[in-house]
Amino acid sequence: MKLQLAAAATLATFFLAGPASAQVVQTVGDGPERMCYLSAKTAIDLPRGLDTCNSALNTPLIQHDRGATFVNRGVIEHKMGRTSAAMADFNECLRMIPDQPDAYINRGITQMTMGSLDAALADVEKGISLGPSEPALAYFDRGIVYEKIAISFPEGAQRQANLQKALADYQRAAKEAPEFTAASNALARFRTIPKARAS
Repeated sequence: MKLQLAAAATLATFFLAGPASAQVVQTVGDGPERMCYLSAKTAIDLPRGLDTCNSALNTPLIQHDRGATFVNRGVIEHKMGRTSAAMADFNECLRMIPDQPDAYINRGITQMTMGSLDAALADVEKGISLGPSEPALAYFDRGIVYEKIAISFPEGAQRQANLQKALADYQRAAKEAPEFTAASNALARFRTIPKARAS
């Protein structure tokens, strides 16, 4: 009997409605760029975090910290629903540092939010290939993109192929960081069912 994957539909819809995990970039300096990083990482007091990012970008920074601050400000802007501003910041970082993996991943997350799934997948895959700072989050994010692509297809081979890829990425995220509960929760939504019973 041939088997196929199914994601629990109501949980999947709820889960995929939320944002993916953001890749923040740690800074070397300890000024406002550090506060920008902490705000992006914790999502606490985002408006104040945005102000510290703006302050940091108005000071002389080494190239790494300037690029990191653009990424971290983009993360904050994305969390605040400012997708165009977030895209501009990720693009600015990539203009300065073309091989910055976390900028690619975050730009992919933003593209996914905007409904551009093919562009999102390309960016997240590019970021993974460059070695992101938090691989578990990167694989988790790609899993979300694959799952969103899967639900855009009616039942069939393309849907199944993308669900398989999503499952593999969630498994990889859980392996990379066993304490990463979001990956474990994503895995719990999947089950294998006989093809004849699949709807």
